[in-house]
Amino acid sequence: MTKRPGTIKYLWLLRHGKAAPHALQGGGDKERPLTGRGRRDATAFGHRLAAGRGVFGLHDVPLPDVAICSAATRTRETADLVLAAMAKEMPLESFHSLYGASPATVLQHIRELDESRESALVVGHNPTLYQLAWELLPPADIESDDDVGAGEGRSTLQSHGFPTCALAVLRLEVGSWGDVDYECGSLAGVVSPPY
Repeated sequence: MTKRPGTIKYLWLLRHGKAAPHALQGGGDKERPLTGRGRRDATAFGHRLAAGRGVFGLHDVPLPDVAICSAATRTRETADLVLAAMAKEMPLESFHSLYGASPATVLQHIRELDESRESALVVGHNPTLYQLAWELLPPADIESDDDVGAGEGRSTLQSHGFPTCALAVLRLEVGSWGDVDYECGSLAGVVSPPY
């Protein structure tokens, strides 16, 4: 892949909030709703984003301007609560294919994002989002001039963990969403509740 200087996309990977162990009224795993804590964390995260650019110390990272999520109840509830707390109109699409998806499937959805969007939020599941973040970061033997060096990105992600409602923000050195590929990113930040 050829990098184009001065072209960057930003990817916000948010794991859904804490979910109930069982669905209501005999539903399956896909229908499990958020717990009270899951709703609080998602709402608090949205309020933090409402503060504007620079949240979580990410001063040079634009806030998401489009969102996609799994069609599972817990991911859709998380996305809806985040967007409501942000009080910002933002396109949100949910996809059945993102429930139980592999990192490659999520990556395909990312590659299909509208090119006019600079920064995107993906609300999904673990271990998929953690694995995707890991695979978008280069291995430790590649050097970088970024704030979190290329080799440090994976170790920072690993040491931080990825609990419910955790967020990893990646800076992707690509000219378009369609160019996003493994090892094209650097870790701008990783945070977890409480927000």
